Amino acid sequence: MSLPPLSALNQYRDRRKAYPFFARHRAVAAKAVIVAVVLAATGCTKHSGVQDASGTTTATTASDTAGTTRTAEATTPTAGASTGAPYRPVDALCSKVALEPISEIVGSVGNQQDDSRAAGSTVSTACTATVGRLPDGIVLTVRADIGAPGSGRLMYEGLRQAQQSTGPVADVIGVGAAAYTYTDQASGFTVATYDANLYLTVTAAPLRPGATLRGDLPARVRAAAASTLAALRT
Repeated sequence: MSLPPLSALNQYRDRRKAYPFFARHRAVAAKAVIVAVVLAATGCTKHSGVQDASGTTTATTASDTAGTTRTAEATTPTAGASTGAPYRPVDALCSKVALEPISEIVGSVGNQQDDSRAAGSTVSTACTATVGRLPDGIVLTVRADIGAPGSGRLMYEGLRQAQQSTGPVADVIGVGAAAYTYTDQASGFTVATYDANLYLTVTAAPLRPGATLRGDLPARVRAAAASTLAALRT
């Protein structure tokens, strides 16, 4: 039987509430300081935040002293370290997200919800989609913050610093101007990247609380981030 879309999203929210208070509070407190500085510089409010679809193999080197690993992607890099503002807000972010590579291994795409808000010079859009069913289904959340020239890098560097204070991150080569991934108990597996005036995150969380994500899913999520960057670029 197919999982009702709203129930799937509610399960995801309930699981976040069950995340241990101290760990969640520490992560939020650390990010709040960095986000305040970043958003003051970009003139926006706090955003609510490759191996390719064919299965290209990745290689990981040893972690450095900051707890960062580097993942080399055997793919052609997408947009490089661009200048100016080549990205423009879209009305429906879900229409720009290629979910097929993920649905191929998880299951059919279910409910999709778009959300958008503007603050100052920044427009924040989000796409939330359920993919697959219990027990292996996921909730995929894509967030795109598009602002003034250079805003993507400011948000990326500030939020990366905050994330590194709470756990290890892994650099990803070949997605945007720079990218990294991390996994946490509350939100699942996340790819964060930027290019020019765009800051983008793609997060996959299991529908079933405590479930382990498929081993081949992170590569598909990274590919979704790269393809979304390309689709959003004007």
